[in-house]
Amino acid sequence: MNLLCANCELLQQGIQLLSRHDDRTFNATDPASYGSGIGAHFRHVLDHYRSFLEGVSLGLIDYDNRERDTAEEKELSVALASLEEVARRMEVAAVDVETSVRVKVCASTEGDDLHSVSSFGRELQFLVSHTVHHYALIAIASRMQGIFPEDGFGVAPSTLKFLNSVQS
Repeated sequence: MNLLCANCELLQQGIQLLSRHDDRTFNATDPASYGSGIGAHFRHVLDHYRSFLEGVSLGLIDYDNRERDTAEEKELSVALASLEEVARRMEVAAVDVETSVRVKVCASTEGDDLHSVSSFGRELQFLVSHTVHHYALIAIASRMQGIFPEDGFGVAPSTLKFLNSVQS
């Protein structure tokens, strides 16, 4: 499986889980999670994918240039439509994983933003890790609402591979 397909598979997992939620469970928050519910985590993940897709055409990925507090994190139907749209865009993205790309990041509240050189392949690896990390939080929040994700949702691929080797 290539990196683009791995990301598309993760987005499809998100669509499957979101389709099992309703507005109440989607919007539920817990003070222990700083008020960030399932919607906020999905919106954050989507923002990163949109930053990546924009970077394909611009040659610069800016993960910090994202919207916050949008309808996407408050309305289940909007989030689901956005997730499906980003998944479609990723499926048809013409990305050469070897191509270099500049990445901008705010690494501190003081000083200038930092730029580094990466590759689209490395950034696709980052998106897998970032998405799985947020999916783990989404999985916990979902379970707290009585919705249990499929096995493996929010678990790192390397962990799943290890668990499969141990069980064999």
